[in-house]
Amino acid sequence: MSQSPPWTDKAIVTAIAAGGTGRDAALQWWFGNEGLQRWVRQYAMQHGGSEADGEDLYHDSFITFDRLLREGKYREEASLKTFFCSIAKWQWLNRQRKQGRMVSMDEGERLEIALFTEDEMYDRERQAVFQKMLAALGEKCKRMLTLYQLSHSMKEIATEMGYASDQVAMNQCSECRKKLKALIENSHELKEFFNI
Repeated sequence: MSQSPPWTDKAIVTAIAAGGTGRDAALQWWFGNEGLQRWVRQYAMQHGGSEADGEDLYHDSFITFDRLLREGKYREEASLKTFFCSIAKWQWLNRQRKQGRMVSMDEGERLEIALFTEDEMYDRERQAVFQKMLAALGEKCKRMLTLYQLSHSMKEIATEMGYASDQVAMNQCSECRKKLKALIENSHELKEFFNI
């Protein structure tokens, strides 16, 4: 009886990047992870979906997971399981938003999912600089621009931030964006970094 290879995170990433039968074996092993499938199904159901939605979400996340690993987008900042779960959350958020539904999530989930916006993942250094810039603007602007970055509607932002209307949210968001732009324009280093 042949022994299957030890599928550590590193082994999976290496096998998928190399392609061929190693990739097939790693993906087959990953796809068969019943605990992960159960987690994705439960996540979908806890956020307004059905079990069938959870199955679809698992398949979509699996395809994106494979592609991101082949493109070298996994940066080993978290376990592969956490990376996969972040992909599933991001896929679910996008799916709900396209259907005009609002999804509530905590700040940690927002920041986790924000990593997948703008061509799915920011460059790590660029994201770190961006987070420092947001922090320099204050907690209120940071929160608002994070919601804006995640493509929340002004109505959703108004609700989340406790504003009276979407017009008030739009005005506040505009002010925060102006502050961010001024911060970049007044820093030679940031202008160079963002190629402005």
